[in-house]
Amino acid sequence: MRVIMEAQRFEFEGRWVERRLAAGWAAVVGESGAGKSTGLEALFLTFGPTPCLKAMPAARACSRLAVTMSIGDSRWSITYKPGASSVEFENSGDAGTPPVRLPLVSRDPDKPTAGRFLLDQLKIPVLRGNGRELSFEHILPFVYVRQATAGVTYLGGLKPELRELAVKALLGLREDAIEAARTRLRAVRRELAATRRELVGYEALRDKLGFTTPEELIQRRHQAEHDLAQAREAARGTAGELSAAHGRLQELRDTARKTHGDTGAADEAADRAEEHLREALRRVGQAEGRLAALREPAPSACPVCRRRLRPVPDDVCRMCKEPHPGRRPQGPDLAELLREAEQALAAARRTCDARRQAAAEARGLSAAAHRAVREAHRAADAFADGVVEPLRRAALDAEKRVQELATLAEQLAERVEELGTVDVQRAALARLEEEARTASEAVNEAESEARQRVADLLKRWSVLFARRMARAGGQWRHAYIAERGFTPVVNGEAFDSVSVAGATLALVELNALLSLRDLGQEVPGSSVPGLLVVDSALVGLSDTPSDLAVRTYLLEAFAEAARGEGPLSQVVTASQELVGEVPGARRTVVSRTAPYIPELVLPDARSEPQ
Repeated sequence: MRVIMEAQRFEFEGRWVERRLAAGWAAVVGESGAGKSTGLEALFLTFGPTPCLKAMPAARACSRLAVTMSIGDSRWSITYKPGASSVEFENSGDAGTPPVRLPLVSRDPDKPTAGRFLLDQLKIPVLRGNGRELSFEHILPFVYVRQATAGVTYLGGLKPELRELAVKALLGLREDAIEAARTRLRAVRRELAATRRELVGYEALRDKLGFTTPEELIQRRHQAEHDLAQAREAARGTAGELSAAHGRLQELRDTARKTHGDTGAADEAADRAEEHLREALRRVGQAEGRLAALREPAPSACPVCRRRLRPVPDDVCRMCKEPHPGRRPQGPDLAELLREAEQALAAARRTCDARRQAAAEARGLSAAAHRAVREAHRAADAFADGVVEPLRRAALDAEKRVQELATLAEQLAERVEELGTVDVQRAALARLEEEARTASEAVNEAESEARQRVADLLKRWSVLFARRMARAGGQWRHAYIAERGFTPVVNGEAFDSVSVAGATLALVELNALLSLRDLGQEVPGSSVPGLLVVDSALVGLSDTPSDLAVRTYLLEAFAEAARGEGPLSQVVTASQELVGEVPGARRTVVSRTAPYIPELVLPDARSEPQ
């Protein structure tokens, strides 16, 4: 995959400063402390921080970091603000497409992250293995050799299982055939399990019902249908009785409601009789008072205030001003008045006795009406409890029995229909078992082919790796890539087992990465990036003949990229010196007074092609 870093830009205090990198070999040259490593790390920090990429103080001082790069036929401008949670991608080759801002982390599987978007652009498949999913963080060590880990840990300390997963993805080993075979195997196993459950269900029902032959099953079905018909007839009879009982209960309750209406009329009649009686008693009292007043001699004191009356011309007390009807001067008609008063009193008493008798009779009628209501409700409740409720329970039991027999008859009917297909099911079971074995063999075969494919590629990678090690010097007689974690082994020593770090191990790691790109050129559909960023590749090399040979080899490998030869589309290096002049290389000179990061860049600091 052709990948070229064209330019790196830094925004500081409102202005942008650009570092041009567009060349087959972009060499950043300068003394120690000039920010070369920080600048190269900022290249990949633009894609978002990772556990191995943390913004240095100079990078954090920038408002924004930006990179312009070519991936295949596309040209992208990528911008990141230190401390932000998203990265902005803009397709520079398509002016009509707006920039896309993608998060560093996403909980939504349908929304890609910035790292996932980069993998898609690099056409690197996202493989899964050992419970892990490949991410851009796992691909980064194959593109960027950091000064802190070069010659110390292989591929920045990436775990062996993740190395294997990343290399398979880079070489385009998608394992589609294995996944298809596994999918087919899962489908056959599901169908096989369903067929087995059907047969087990038939046998379980057979054991539950206690039959051993199909004829017995058919006989049990006929018996169940006969019992069902009888149960339905009994249920219909019980339902008819219950309906009639409900009708009788409704009549009793209607009677009770009607009787309850009669009690209202009786209560109203009793209330009226009581009112008439009270009126009659008031009239008796008035008659008795009038008679007593007529029989009393001329009063000398006021009957209200009890003060002595003075002779007055009328019947009004001069002290309390209360009138006293009937207290007039007694004349010759007093006897007539007494007789009339006695007759009025006798008439009032007779009326009162009649009203008292009428009130007693009305109260009796009201009490009788209430007793009738209570009796009617008691009769309705007794009928509901003694007749309707037993019929209701009987109807419920009958319906339950009907439902039970109907379910049994339906199950038996289904099993009778299945009798003709049992042999077919057993044949299908045998066929599915054979298909499951075939699918399992297909999975094993696909996995074996994938393992063989990996072994073949590993063998070829080892040849290419050994060839590069031989070009670097004759002291490395035997070199290959081990199967476990794709670890380089040189002269019988694995990279991870070598206890002394330094330039030799850095050379081994670089040759492993270069030979992987050699292999990627030979493998159709591979996605090994042609970009390689190496920080301080020449550090630690002395003037001994062997180290000089290594230096010459590395410079020639980088020069091949500058000339457009070899497996690299671009190599970006950082070193303290560049030996000789290489046509096509771009050299960026930095120093402590003119560092790589823009915050202290002087006006005359610039990049120039060499």
